[in-house]
Amino acid sequence: MTKPPRLDLWADFNNEDDDGFGWSALHHASDPALVTPGARVIAGTERAWAVAEILAVDDDGMVHFRVLPRNDPDSRRVLADASNG
Repeated sequence: MTKPPRLDLWADFNNEDDDGFGWSALHHASDPALVTPGARVIAGTERAWAVAEILAVDDDGMVHFRVLPRNDPDSRRVLADASNG
């Protein structure tokens, strides 16, 4: 996997919430205003990253997300936007 063009939310993909979704903390976001339910962001680390859909942001700042498949149209759009900007 190559280095991501940007990293919107640092996340360890080994961390799962009680429902089996990924989670991180809002303070790990490069721009917390972008991390809202329904948003598609680049999450992970420089070594392991993917496009993720934000499912929820709890009042305590816990961010729940699901990783989108690479061939998902939203994944392709996010990666194209990140590469161009």
